[in-house]
Amino acid sequence: MHAYVAGEHGDTAVPLWSSATIGGVPLLDLEPFDGRQPLTQDVRDAITHDVVHSAYDIIAGKGATAYAIGLAASRIVEAVTNDEHRVMPVSSLVTDYRGIDDVCLSVPTMVSHAGAGTLLPTPMSEGELTSLRHSAETLRAAAGQVGL
Repeated sequence: MHAYVAGEHGDTAVPLWSSATIGGVPLLDLEPFDGRQPLTQDVRDAITHDVVHSAYDIIAGKGATAYAIGLAASRIVEAVTNDEHRVMPVSSLVTDYRGIDDVCLSVPTMVSHAGAGTLLPTPMSEGELTSLRHSAETLRAAAGQVGL
């Protein structure tokens, strides 16, 4: 499965259902198999809620999300060190990415020895794009609150 979560790492994170695939088949086109339930909008909304709010459950149980952050950081370091040219949802300053400017947010990006490189024009629905723009505005407001 290949799927990305874009935007900020928090309450306005945006799962990119439109570009998610399983074995090269678009997830939203995949017919249910092996007795699985259909991936309805309600099911996607529940999964989105669980993903976006999982940090709260982890913090409640362990006190912090340090292990997940450490794992993600080590994976990014591997991609840079090994010059992998791997597509990863990493945060960088965006300029005219889907009409979003002058804010750092996570979008699918080519990561190599040069660091965060090309931002991929990942397919998004209008709803996902609206949510990504909302996430960007949330990040911009937070940066403004601390004078950035």
